[in-house]
Amino acid sequence: MDSVERASRVIDAVRALGVGEFCVCAGSRNAPLLAVLGTLDVRLFSFVDERSAAFFALGRIKLHGAPVAVVTTSGTAVAELLPATIEAYYSGLPLILITADRPARFRGTGAPQAIEQVGIFGVYAETSDWSGKGPFHVNVELEEYGVRQRQLPLSMAEAPASAPRGSLRCRDGERQLALPHSRPLVLLGALAEKHRQFVKERIHAPAYAEPLSGLREDPDLPLLHFERTIAKANFDSVIRIGNVPTLRFWRDLETLDLPVTHFSDLPFPGLTRGEVHPIEALPHIHGEPMDEQDYAERFQQILDDEPDSELAMFRRLSSELPEHARVYLGNSLPIREWDLAATRAPRGFVYEANRGANGIDGQLSTFLGWCAPGAHNVAVVGDLTAIYDLGAPWIAPQLDAPFRIVIVNNGGGRIFGRVASLRALDPQLRARIIENEHHFSFEQWAKMWDIDVTELRPDAEASRRAWERYDALWA
Repeated sequence: MDSVERASRVIDAVRALGVGEFCVCAGSRNAPLLAVLGTLDVRLFSFVDERSAAFFALGRIKLHGAPVAVVTTSGTAVAELLPATIEAYYSGLPLILITADRPARFRGTGAPQAIEQVGIFGVYAETSDWSGKGPFHVNVELEEYGVRQRQLPLSMAEAPASAPRGSLRCRDGERQLALPHSRPLVLLGALAEKHRQFVKERIHAPAYAEPLSGLREDPDLPLLHFERTIAKANFDSVIRIGNVPTLRFWRDLETLDLPVTHFSDLPFPGLTRGEVHPIEALPHIHGEPMDEQDYAERFQQILDDEPDSELAMFRRLSSELPEHARVYLGNSLPIREWDLAATRAPRGFVYEANRGANGIDGQLSTFLGWCAPGAHNVAVVGDLTAIYDLGAPWIAPQLDAPFRIVIVNNGGGRIFGRVASLRALDPQLRARIIENEHHFSFEQWAKMWDIDVTELRPDAEASRRAWERYDALWA
């Protein structure tokens, strides 16, 4: 059964329970559910914030006396439903929670947007044989919409022989792995500062370093600057060092028969295969360097030609920040566009982000807690991320640290326009309930809290042209 068929069955079953109104909170994981709902004669309310959506649903239940469903994507989006679920439980209100989930094989792996959703509401929501007298939780596992998935083992213990695990051996008095592959690709996720020099000394192969690794701008490493280079190269294995990466290629690894070895302080593989080893077990990794100079020059030309595009704004912002700035990168598009377009000059930036469960919630609050006295603290977030945490500056008068918030206001969740599985949906449906298209400004919000907010408003057409030209580089 494919994702759309499964989603259709879930929606049909819920409508049979008397649901005629749905509060939807969009994400790529619940796209099949939204696609089905978009074809039906039902009342749809679109939200950015799942917590608000669930409480709004309680109001609709009180108004009409009929059950109302809330539809979310996976991850912490599900957890945001708990307060309203508790209220519904003690009020006896028929709140139905439809939560998209990644397939069961991802449970316990720490893969992006893969938290433990089964039974997450405990006693506060029924999960079978619904009585109709309180909350009902329907957790539906969905493959990524529109992407062909290869069959994967249900547990890492059943990983195929084509994905060798390696074996521990002693070298120089340390337990370090012997890696049997000759053309490895190294992916550097978030690294603690104490590990960075150790890791740097062992990398002699093409490596893609994300900002949170602290090595993205290191001039002494054989770094790849473009994720798209990976797809054009001939690697025979992947070695991940640090926390689970954010780049799209990491998710695509689920569809590729490449062995993956993990070195991390955390126990999560972030995939459905590959063993995790301590960073101290990392051996020296050798491989042939790759030349990306032509791509770099052509990409810079795109930014020069489209100065009002979102990508060019990220390059300009990163070049204007003072050295050693503390940069907090908010979720989804900003963290990926910074990774792609920000300057590679060694500016000594200190990076931080919430990438454990990849949730959009609480980003500004986390940033404000991270601000250091006497430093240049700046958060770069998208508009929906900011809207999600509008109350965060309450704490500002109690802080002894200066800060600046940069909001990329492109009128909605434009990252969904970059997700191949969502581009096939009806454009009006995508704009209204998936991208949450809007025309809000943050000027009055900044005045209300008396905080320093810079609002970047990229030109939509310039951004589209820049991305199209960038995609064409790799055609």
